[in-house]
Amino acid sequence: MNRSLVIRLMRRREVCSRAELTQDSGLNQSTITNIINELISWGIVVETGVIEGKKGRRSIGIKLNCEPYKIIGIRLARKSITVALYDLGGSEYKRQQIPINMADGSTNAFNRMKELIRDMMQSNAVGNVIAIGVVTPGPLLRDEGRIGLMTYFPGWEKINIQEELMQEFELPVYMEHDAKAGALAHWWFGTPLQEQGVMIYVAAGQGVGAGIVIEGKVFRGSLGMAGEIGHMSIDYKGQQCECGNRGCLELYCSTSALLQTLKKEHASLKSIWQELKEVKSGETREAVRQAAWYLGFGLVNIINTFNPDRIILGDEMAEAGDLLLDTVKSVIKGHVLPDVYSQLTIELASDDMDTMLVGSAIVAIESILDNPSSYLKQS
Repeated sequence: MNRSLVIRLMRRREVCSRAELTQDSGLNQSTITNIINELISWGIVVETGVIEGKKGRRSIGIKLNCEPYKIIGIRLARKSITVALYDLGGSEYKRQQIPINMADGSTNAFNRMKELIRDMMQSNAVGNVIAIGVVTPGPLLRDEGRIGLMTYFPGWEKINIQEELMQEFELPVYMEHDAKAGALAHWWFGTPLQEQGVMIYVAAGQGVGAGIVIEGKVFRGSLGMAGEIGHMSIDYKGQQCECGNRGCLELYCSTSALLQTLKKEHASLKSIWQELKEVKSGETREAVRQAAWYLGFGLVNIINTFNPDRIILGDEMAEAGDLLLDTVKSVIKGHVLPDVYSQLTIELASDDMDTMLVGSAIVAIESILDNPSSYLKQS
């Protein structure tokens, strides 16, 4: 626990001193000295030379040496598989994405995922790959290592992704729902950095899910399926969903639903967002506004359940920009208590990184940091 605490504190700082770690951790000086000496012997910490401290005091700087410890992060979506190489600090080294198609089948897509992993491991030039993180759409049976249902792409529920990848690559494999991983990535790298409270990341893409982070911990539920808001019914007489329910939220506000509404199932989302930017199509704007309106009503229920400080709208629907954000805000403002709304921040996810892909690596990194001696000492 103490090793984990020290590494996590160092992750937040580029360079620090042993004295700063003593103050921040609440551990005594001799404990910090012993832990740092141990971490230096493992190669995960290096000394950087003399640094200036408070009141002009000089001390030896130390920092994490993340590069020798690599993680492969994988994002499985309904239309693509993305695999990337990260180090223990979450820095990305290489990325590759391939399209997949329901017509080709889940088994074929899974085999292609394995090929990408193999290629990524072979491309690693420094250090060793010590774990694999995988994020998928849900519902995800996290403890069983398999998808319960992937709407618009059946067959994945028959594959135990975690078990097969562990056997294939002889590495620990960690799985998470993509929205939960996105939430974790925002907690790690978000600006401003959030230390406390409740943050909800909403992945509104080909499906709809939510990642709920409470005081730095992802809320998963008993089977790991908490946050599966795409299968929350907003119309009990509505359309039939593949999950067996009626009126599921994702039938109204996912990009899959948006393309069906526009009767452009085979069009690219890029072309849809371009239409929005060029204000050429009133039909497109109205369809996006309607989808955002439904999403807002779904989030009203989530707000009343979890009372978050912050909601981040991400994934493909976030590319609609202010049209999505303003519509969602308007619905929420009109349907929650004023005191609740006044304390709530609602924003679009940053578009400079794939938070769910980054989150796939962080899921594995978090598990490593929980028990560092099991991974880092032996690597």
